[in-house]
Amino acid sequence: MSRLLIASLDRFGPLRDSVRDSLMSCTQTVERFEAGQTILAAGGRSQLRLLSRGLAVRQRVLPDGGRQIFGVATPGDLIDMAGLFVGADHEVQALGSCEVRKTTTHELRTMVRAHPNLLAALCRVVLTEAQQQRNWMIGLGRRSAAARTANLLCEVYWRHQALQLARDGHCEFPAVQGDIADALGLSVVHIHRVLRGLRDDGLATLRNGTLQIDDWDKLAALGSFDAERLRPQQDPAEQATVTTARRHAISPDEA
Repeated sequence: MSRLLIASLDRFGPLRDSVRDSLMSCTQTVERFEAGQTILAAGGRSQLRLLSRGLAVRQRVLPDGGRQIFGVATPGDLIDMAGLFVGADHEVQALGSCEVRKTTTHELRTMVRAHPNLLAALCRVVLTEAQQQRNWMIGLGRRSAAARTANLLCEVYWRHQALQLARDGHCEFPAVQGDIADALGLSVVHIHRVLRGLRDDGLATLRNGTLQIDDWDKLAALGSFDAERLRPQQDPAEQATVTTARRHAISPDEA
């Protein structure tokens, strides 16, 4: 499991060797959740929760029972960074069957204090999430219903494809129309019409928990999809520093 955590964080690094060693030795426990169960409650603290299987959503539930979904998490994502220094202001809910692996809050705090390089990587995780959520907000405010839906479907498929979890235009997406409505600020009736239109136009089909992309180029154009908004942020200077340090650590006999 620690190797999966290292691989996830290294996308925002690179991580120094001392950080990798600490992550390899930290405690890891496994939790499993079914659709609709809460993975992280509002107010929860970060425990480096890593989604290792399934899909989850970040959401805020309103006093009247309504909710706003503002992010989808795929395998390999750290899903509790909102609780890194303070309690999370939202919750994370399983969209389907999920597996989550986590360490303890104490171990996380100890590693952060000991390794500024780890803290920098975690900050870039948070900055990347913020960038993705700004894109989500732009969609809610400025895109048509069809464009919002197309952008969401492109995001879900692109994330799966990046993880090599998409095959022949298909990927897992166990969302019901109510989930999509709550993500895009639309009614279920409106979402039903939009999805039917995308299907009839030969762009995409969502059926029985599976997303099928029929025409990626047209769907991406409709949704103004920009994959750069999803890519992990990195620091080129840190990359150069770590690469140089590792190169100098190699002895002449190993070179």
